[in-house]
Amino acid sequence: MALGLGIDAGGTATRWRLSDDQGQCIAQGNAEPLTGHLFSAAAEERARQIVLDMAQNVMRHGKPLGIIAGITGLTRDTPPEAKMRALFADVFELTPDKVFVAEDMWIAYLSYFALGEGILVYSGTGSIGYYLSEDKDVIRVGGRGNLIDDGGSGFWIAREALKTILRKEEESPGEGWAAPLGQALAKALGGTDWNLIRSYVYGGDRGKIGSLARAVGEAAQADDKTSLKILREAGEELARLANCLTKRVGPRPVALAGGSSRLHPIVASAFRQDLIAPVEFISTDIDAAMTAARLAATLNKA
Repeated sequence: MALGLGIDAGGTATRWRLSDDQGQCIAQGNAEPLTGHLFSAAAEERARQIVLDMAQNVMRHGKPLGIIAGITGLTRDTPPEAKMRALFADVFELTPDKVFVAEDMWIAYLSYFALGEGILVYSGTGSIGYYLSEDKDVIRVGGRGNLIDDGGSGFWIAREALKTILRKEEESPGEGWAAPLGQALAKALGGTDWNLIRSYVYGGDRGKIGSLARAVGEAAQADDKTSLKILREAGEELARLANCLTKRVGPRPVALAGGSSRLHPIVASAFRQDLIAPVEFISTDIDAAMTAARLAATLNKA
């Protein structure tokens, strides 16, 4: 049976799917976050260990004859892209022509649209607007990382929530952490002591911080006004990305994807209301890893 391995690697987790050539999912799982930022020996070693651990789990179900991986932070035709392809080929004992790696948005886009068909806005740990033309030229807006922007992302939502609660504590001690959002954040953080918070934020990575966005979503489900405001503004930030691309490539269907856009319906509602053009709006999540796996299962036929 011909098997294909699809990988969707983001800042919070790496999802993999194993598919047969009939498009059926044979196995699936998660691994540690994997990025294309292979700019040091330590980063390369960490990536190798993640891929080795993933391979150990995948091979229990069968050896893939093709691999397609979408990896955050990866840019085509660069040394990291070549290193990542070689890494997968080596670990899974495949020839390089049976391994295709690209930035995660490339795979995500093709999960929703044909080339040049639509505009994709993705909100996970980070955020980005993405358009892939018929000639495979990429136009991206946003996606510059949390130190510069990433408006509307999980990291952005978590940062805004923490900032809001900590400022409230400074103004009225005890009120910030007593609020529904404060309680949800305190539970996720494991407490309210500044030393604990500082260690969590500055001792972790962006994925760990971005995971705090789930606490904002939980508080919003309980109709917490502060959380709803933050998530509404997140939707508006994400709509800005879609509007930037609409101005550049013209009105096209728009898809909003990613876990952070699903924290509460108000995100998608605010996003849709802020779109500058009355276009088809797609809010259904599609499994990018499964799309990649089905494509990978056909690589061995080439």
